Amino acid sequence: MNFRSGFLAILLCLAAGTGGYALQSYWLGDTPAPVLTADIRFTDLEGKPHTLADYRGKLVLVNFWATWCGPCLVEIPLLVEARKTYGARGLQVLGPAMDKPDAVRAYRDKAQLPYPVFAGDSETAAAMDALGDKLHGLPFSVLISPTGEVLHRQTGEFSREELKQLIETHLK
Repeated sequence: MNFRSGFLAILLCLAAGTGGYALQSYWLGDTPAPVLTADIRFTDLEGKPHTLADYRGKLVLVNFWATWCGPCLVEIPLLVEARKTYGARGLQVLGPAMDKPDAVRAYRDKAQLPYPVFAGDSETAAAMDALGDKLHGLPFSVLISPTGEVLHRQTGEFSREELKQLIETHLK
């Protein structure tokens, strides 16, 4: 390999590394957390509209899920446990589903979910986008401060220890 070929190879590697870092930052949310606005909406299973502003003053864990999503169903018992453990201290769990209302209602009733659940494909997808979901995977969770600031985003299920540490770090 001559000097020129080696130099071009090094430049190519540097460009690829820089591009990879930029893509990783974009896709995994390496950007400052935006302050939420009241226009992020959900519709509950009775057809009543809600906004994230309805839950200001609480630490809010929004967990996007679906009844057909295996990892989502594995994670839900951890969310139920977190709600029961930390609810009196100010944690509010919300469960918007990328699913049909009848399927969500049946699962909610069977699992006796102790937190509000919502359903609707387009509305839920719009909320996911507004909250910074770049990978479009489920489950997708967002932890929001009592003042409405995004504290944490996660695509994929939490482990029990991850969820406990995250909540205890941000719960007063």
